[in-house]
Amino acid sequence: SHALEFELDAIYILKAARLSMEAGVFSAMALNAFVEAQYSLHLALSLFEKAKLGRNSSSKRLKAEVLHELGRVYRYQGSYNESEKSLLESLEISQKVSRKDPEVRKFVADTLHELGVLEVKKHNLDSAAQFLQRSLELRQSLEDTESDSVNASCAATLHQLAAVYVARKPPSLEKAKAMLQDALKMCRQIGQRAATLKQLARVTIRQGYLEKAEVYLEQALELYLELYGDNKLHINIASVKFQQGALALQREQLDEAYLHFSECLRIRRHVYAYARQDGVIGGTEVSATRKSSVDANPIHLEISVTLHELGVVGFAQRRFSQSFQMLLEEKAILENLHETTSHSNRIYQARLTCLTWLRKCAKELGDESGAEKYTKERTSMKKEACEKTKEKHLVSESIMLQHKVIDCRLLARQFALEKSDSNIIVKEKLLKVLDELKEEISLAPPESMAHAAAQFRDAIMLWIDEPISKRRVPILKACDCLRDTLRAHGIQVVDSMIQK
Repeated sequence: SHALEFELDAIYILKAARLSMEAGVFSAMALNAFVEAQYSLHLALSLFEKAKLGRNSSSKRLKAEVLHELGRVYRYQGSYNESEKSLLESLEISQKVSRKDPEVRKFVADTLHELGVLEVKKHNLDSAAQFLQRSLELRQSLEDTESDSVNASCAATLHQLAAVYVARKPPSLEKAKAMLQDALKMCRQIGQRAATLKQLARVTIRQGYLEKAEVYLEQALELYLELYGDNKLHINIASVKFQQGALALQREQLDEAYLHFSECLRIRRHVYAYARQDGVIGGTEVSATRKSSVDANPIHLEISVTLHELGVVGFAQRRFSQSFQMLLEEKAILENLHETTSHSNRIYQARLTCLTWLRKCAKELGDESGAEKYTKERTSMKKEACEKTKEKHLVSESIMLQHKVIDCRLLARQFALEKSDSNIIVKEKLLKVLDELKEEISLAPPESMAHAAAQFRDAIMLWIDEPISKRRVPILKACDCLRDTLRAHGIQVVDSMIQK
């Protein structure tokens, strides 16, 4: 960071920017210290701005790498919009550089891969498949296709494509399994092999091969422990623990499931500690004995998911009080996420499910008033969501009506200002748009804009077949009335003056 304080040559600032980027990558990938990683990567970008770097291909390439890594860090933090922005900017830079430097094509493939992973996270599966397929095709077209690094990259993309096939409805499990097995053959890197084994376990669980899934998860965990050594509080280890918990729950091995989910929660609380908001519990009341635990929960979706599974296991063990408190903690996190997150539908569904389980726990605990409270809250949530959906639909229809009104008014003025009746093309266009306007009026909510549009259309239809000498003034008058309504709705309308 001292490089910002001194007037250094561009070459030294470029070296400082690379060091800062590498520090960010290490913080994110080795330490899961995402806040520190984000700071280091933003510092690298600041160095670019200070030195006005980015004019030659090497500095442009480095800036693209920084933006690429920043996009990954944002994804790890669940900030998907910021991630997409950084990755698209990186892709734009690297694609331009690759026209003069073919070696950069590998990096273009890497960024396409990351965009595909991001779309998987956002559940945009078709878009994800397109990015990943483009990445795979580009990697397979590289000259050194037999190198270990290219094979590892292709394996990683096959892994993510398999995840898309698993997530689709209906899932293509056999195709996904074949892709993952191909990926295993191609890759020798410990981390990538562990991730692929973990994904294979997910597929085989869905296929009902639970013993095989257990073996895959044990192999994945063994590889991760070899990779991370003493740093066992790693996000990837937490992911394996979560899957082991889900597998044990499916086999009704409740004690084992509880242990796996508890270990997963411990690791995720450590990894996502940056998202902790002490004292913030989303307006949810919890017992005094559990408040410290609620305060210890980072506001992150993966924390809420783990708490939910612990609540489900506790309920199956008939430990209803413990289950109830876990679900209350989940509810608190989801309420905080509801206010801040961009993937609102997933949060909405999770909140509904959480309220259902809270109601079940309350009934088992003999708290009928509590059960009724959660029932009412769930009903109210569904009603509110329905009203919001209707409101969005009405707003959308209003905007479409405004666009059509503006198009129609423009054509009507053009038709009124024609010098002769010989040009029938404008009249035909106007009649077509008037029919479209009628359709939009019928769909739009009954408001002043719809009323004004209907009056305007009636006026134009009344005079459209009259000769110029009769139609010009009333049509222009109708256009002026509509202009006033548009301006009243905050739409700027400026009519050009036509002079001889």
